[in-house]
Amino acid sequence: MKKILFSLALAAICFSAAAQKKTSPLAGLGSMTFYGIDFSKGRVYGSVDEPEKLRKAFGDINMLFIMEPEKYNVAKFVGKPMNEIRIDAVTNMNDTIPLDSIKTIVKGHTISDSTIAQTVRDLSIVSYNHGMGLVMIMETLDKPAETGTFVFVLFDIDTRTVTRHWTLSGVAGGFGLRNYWAHSVYDALSKVKTYKE
Repeated sequence: MKKILFSLALAAICFSAAAQKKTSPLAGLGSMTFYGIDFSKGRVYGSVDEPEKLRKAFGDINMLFIMEPEKYNVAKFVGKPMNEIRIDAVTNMNDTIPLDSIKTIVKGHTISDSTIAQTVRDLSIVSYNHGMGLVMIMETLDKPAETGTFVFVLFDIDTRTVTRHWTLSGVAGGFGLRNYWAHSVYDALSKVKTYKE
């Protein structure tokens, strides 16, 4: 009996120690520049909305970081000061998404590490900022599940080297196409500070 109790205690200690080692991917970082959401690599699953309207909604969602900075306060969500909010690079990419590639009837679309790295390299960044950049890449907007999934990517602005990336999902909801999917962005962002890897 004593051996069993000792084994259980030891396992609990090991589990506790492993849990304590988990840290935020943002730990130790200072200020950064936020580059918005790239929707060009993702897919919208199970939606009856027209591709043109979805593409417009992508642009409208990014504009919320400019038009509603108090609600979509990236610095507050991330817990780090923002040097700048620059959505021009992702806007250029989102505006040219082929309409026939926006929607899918195949569930489970994912984005590879190589696609993430290429997306960061393709960003047409015009900024005097250096240091760390943060961009969100939409992976999937799942209408039946009412969920949006986004890859958060940290990268070195000068070298475009991806340092870390992680995936978070948010619940969609609200009236109108923009607001419906914007809620999933808001919900995913609200989980950044508590996320540990």
